[in-house]
Amino acid sequence: MKLVLIEYLAALKERGELDAILPDLLSELGLLVISRPAIGTRQYGVDVAAVGDLGEGKKVFLFSIKASDIKRSNWDSGEQSLRPSLNEILDVFLRKSIPARYTSLPVVVVLCCGGEIHESVRDNIFSFMQAHTTDRIKFDIWDGNRLADYLLSGVLRENSLPATWRSDFRKALALVDEPDVSFKHFVNLISSIAEASGDSTPKRLSAIRQIHLGLWTLYVWARTSGNIEAAYLCSERSILVGWSLSKDRFGARTKLGKSLTLSMNYLIMLHDRIARDYISNYVEPRAKTLHGLSLAVPSHAYLDVNLKLFDLVGRVGTSGFWQLYLAQVHSGRQNNNVQEILKRVSETIIDMIENNPIFCTPIKDNQAIDINIACLFLKRAGCDGIIQSWIERIAVSTIFAFNENAFYPCVFDSYYDLISHPRRGSDYRMDATCGSVLIPTLAVWAAIVDDVTTLKMLADFSSGPYKHSTLQLWYPGHDTEKHLYLGGSDHGLSAVNFEVQSSSADTLSPIDSECSASSKFLSLSAFEHGLWPLIVSACRHHRVPVPPHFWWLSL
Repeated sequence: MKLVLIEYLAALKERGELDAILPDLLSELGLLVISRPAIGTRQYGVDVAAVGDLGEGKKVFLFSIKASDIKRSNWDSGEQSLRPSLNEILDVFLRKSIPARYTSLPVVVVLCCGGEIHESVRDNIFSFMQAHTTDRIKFDIWDGNRLADYLLSGVLRENSLPATWRSDFRKALALVDEPDVSFKHFVNLISSIAEASGDSTPKRLSAIRQIHLGLWTLYVWARTSGNIEAAYLCSERSILVGWSLSKDRFGARTKLGKSLTLSMNYLIMLHDRIARDYISNYVEPRAKTLHGLSLAVPSHAYLDVNLKLFDLVGRVGTSGFWQLYLAQVHSGRQNNNVQEILKRVSETIIDMIENNPIFCTPIKDNQAIDINIACLFLKRAGCDGIIQSWIERIAVSTIFAFNENAFYPCVFDSYYDLISHPRRGSDYRMDATCGSVLIPTLAVWAAIVDDVTTLKMLADFSSGPYKHSTLQLWYPGHDTEKHLYLGGSDHGLSAVNFEVQSSSADTLSPIDSECSASSKFLSLSAFEHGLWPLIVSACRHHRVPVPPHFWWLSL
């Protein structure tokens, strides 16, 4: 385990990575973190500051962090080198930035790096430390080896982790090139961590920190291997498990409540980082090319391409919502202007749709979830024309495919059933389309953009050749809060016998009435705390229809 962590630490970048995990590590070691990394403010050489006792009495620890190894090129050549940062600590931070209640404590200035100190600069560093050591000020070095020891004694506590946990963690890392297998082992790990935390707030806080560190490790490992698919899947599940641990105490004003809230926010920000990394490197460049995404799928099978691309458009829309949320909540974050996000993400979705015709031919009825998420974002960006065009094309192709017994959307979910779809026979076709959330979803969006032509086409289809199918919408129920985030059980309510009307007002009216009367959505913990994208992520991840309340709120 230690060798795994040493390699992981060496691959971390300084800004936003190594300095992101250090505060959690210090907290788990029993230190009080009094200063965290900040962007846009002068920190006078100190990336992280903490107060506490690591066995030699209570002290103030001031960390100056550098990524990877410390060598001649980053020791004393340029403003971003380590020595100028140490000089700022000695000249400025120690004089004006330590809180008054800690000014009488001894100070330890820590040179922190994820790698090691090169031999070529070791004498320079030790000479500097010796020259500036006083009765009050001491120096220390935390390199990758020492950080790994602290991680194993703090956040991860290898000796206290059951063998199965350590095994799942190692397997998740080793198999990042097999995303589904890596995901399975990582889910086993974080589920075990969450279950073991019980109802204790301190244990739940430690659990979220463990999940955060485990996800960081997996992400860095996957990034190094050039395949972050597993990291994306694991990050989505991590925020859902994290919310199940933190929702009862989220936003509490107690010390533990604030720490729990902060750790959950950092977990969300890590998910957002992984999602943006995935989309910017793998989706956006290919979305601009005709058939670019379709050709990038490592399979020539129509089914594989179809499943992957609809999954992708759902990911892009969900990521866009998280970016909007973080931009609005953390307005100080760089490059997170709301209008810029709306423009960039909507353009990506539009490029995906326009350059890959397969987006007009869903093969699974529950791909309505991904279509709905993408349309919700496009609606937020004011792209009604694109929504109208896309919904019309899906409706036309779906009706044609069903009438011709071709690749029409079916209710089946297993790959075995899908690979043999469609089969011949009228009974099979009735069974394969016995229910639908896709047709109501298409009808609602046609009504929202007031496309009467498409609405009439869907109304005629649903009351004619498709009249055997139970058209339905899903609403949260009394048991949804319990099962939405972790999945594993049916929940909520199905509003069956949905009727597609030829007019927009008549189609939307029942939804408006039902949403107005239903309070279960508004009482979902994620919605109450303003974390509405978490509901979208949960629906996408566990393949649950997005509640109609999102339509209702967007109108």
